[in-house]
Amino acid sequence: MNMQTSSADFRRAITIASKVMERRNAIPILDTVRCRANGSFEAVATDLDIELSAKVARDPGAEFDFAMKAPRAVVAAIGAAGGKTVSVAFAEGKASIASDALTMSVGSMPSDDFPSDLARPLAEDFAATLSKEALAAIARVAGAMSSEETRYYLNGVHLTLPEPNLLRVDATDGHRLYRCDVPLPDAAGGSGLNAIVPRKAVHLLLDLAKSATEGVRLVIGPAAAANREEDTAPQKAGMPRLSVSTAERAAKVEMKAKLIDGNFPDVGRVIPASGNKQALFQTPDMRRALAAVSGHSKSIRAVSLRLNDGGTATIKAAYVEMDLAAAVTIPCEHRSPGFEIGFNGGYLQSVLDASGGDEVLFDVADESSPALIRNPSDTSFTAVLMPMRVR
Repeated sequence: MNMQTSSADFRRAITIASKVMERRNAIPILDTVRCRANGSFEAVATDLDIELSAKVARDPGAEFDFAMKAPRAVVAAIGAAGGKTVSVAFAEGKASIASDALTMSVGSMPSDDFPSDLARPLAEDFAATLSKEALAAIARVAGAMSSEETRYYLNGVHLTLPEPNLLRVDATDGHRLYRCDVPLPDAAGGSGLNAIVPRKAVHLLLDLAKSATEGVRLVIGPAAAANREEDTAPQKAGMPRLSVSTAERAAKVEMKAKLIDGNFPDVGRVIPASGNKQALFQTPDMRRALAAVSGHSKSIRAVSLRLNDGGTATIKAAYVEMDLAAAVTIPCEHRSPGFEIGFNGGYLQSVLDASGGDEVLFDVADESSPALIRNPSDTSFTAVLMPMRVR
């Protein structure tokens, strides 16, 4: 007897679960998607640090549990066949899949070999529904996450609650710091919330949120302890983990991830006080200037920002290997003519993306001090950018 479900739901469940899979794996079981049919059809994939699952409705029928090989190829074939339904049967280590005129025989691995460490439910030390504003805050600061393995504790987004029902999101790579505060009215627990969500989990969360058809529920806490085989006493709960659940059309989606086990630096100590040199730019003007001085290069390197007389500023960059230099003068409100400071051009673009709005305010004490960057119309966001020597 076959299990049957709609083609669209089957492909959606496999596709969602496959998002966590790496393109190349040294461990064969990580190239599979675990397929389980009982009351529903569930597809699960993992990279050992993150587990992503999607459940869809199914017609009554056979039950099975196996790890399916080549999941992306299966989805592509079913989509090309154009059938309305998919039926799956599993016997003797092989999955037989049919959709309209398409029939496939797919290899599998035993489901007992599939990693299940992340499958246990979490105790809710902290729980909240992430609003659009909270998800936008995470997206805004994500650009400052580090990718250096030597400082692994910076390879993610740091979540804390400085006040009840106020989520603080921080990210830094040591050169730039982004901070955003956002209200979470229904937050429960988390008075000591101190979680570093790893880079990959952040990107998956934001990707899932784009197509979510209901609220995104976030839970952080230790995994519920499993019972020992030789005893009924529960094992000690492990490190806190993260769980995100939502719906994507007909699929119920859940992501479970390990948090980064490390100490995020006290970045509040590096946020400077207001300096004596402030410059207010129109964001579109600065975007055009950065594009102009870098349009001939794949990346913007050192950019010099000089404040001129008459309410203007000059942004310039030089490319020695090309024997090329470019400068653009744009309007700017300031009271410090003659002041000049250098920044990494790519970081400047990132700051403009994160701050949003039509204006951006640079606040700095001198050319060697970190710059405090804000959107005047959005007090929830703060950025700190380290200067660099241009000459």
